[in-house]
Amino acid sequence: MRIEGSNSAMTNLKNAPKVSGGQATQTGEAPKSIGETPPTIVSMAELGTLAALFAKGGLVSKLKRRLNKLKGKKCRVTPARGTIACVDDEDLVYLGVDFLEEYQDDEEVIAGVMAHEWGHSCAERPKKNEVDQLNWNQIFELRRSHEVLADEISGRLLALMDYDPEKFLKFLKKETGGTHNLKYHSTEIRESIVRQGYLEERRKIDLARQLFSTSNGYRNDYHSKLIDDDV
Repeated sequence: MRIEGSNSAMTNLKNAPKVSGGQATQTGEAPKSIGETPPTIVSMAELGTLAALFAKGGLVSKLKRRLNKLKGKKCRVTPARGTIACVDDEDLVYLGVDFLEEYQDDEEVIAGVMAHEWGHSCAERPKKNEVDQLNWNQIFELRRSHEVLADEISGRLLALMDYDPEKFLKFLKKETGGTHNLKYHSTEIRESIVRQGYLEERRKIDLARQLFSTSNGYRNDYHSKLIDDDV
């Protein structure tokens, strides 16, 4: 199921005053964008032992299949330098090699980070000419809205994949240092958003298990674990 972005942010986008698309670069102002500059892709040959994470049966490959199945997506994943993780407009998810090197044995952390990027991939993305119509305050509002959406979806996806969110939240706090900026809300707010998404999805899972037995002949996706093997 595709989840759209913040209604208020998209309303601001649609009501923003018109400006010429090339004005930003002509005046020396940074080009307007709601995303990040794509990082440098790392080839599998350069990865060494980390290549096993991306191989058939590897953790990253398994998580990619599970997340794509849950969100009805076809996201791809590549190792990269200069990022922890990000996703571009073509649903290519970049996973930082330094991040993977440090957390390769922390499945819950990698799952949380990837779930967050799948959350971004579900957001409604304005076209370049629409972004050019926004002022920078509106752009940062839209970025925060996308981050809220990604945090909330990451909590839901962690529940659906049967992961405890606490290791991911600990990682989040460590990386942000408890501060906030123009793009992100404070760590405390982000933690509450992830937990809210997680608890809401857990409530649905628990209710479904109470209402529907496994033998009543009706399909209930909340009862079944996703298969880790390749399909």
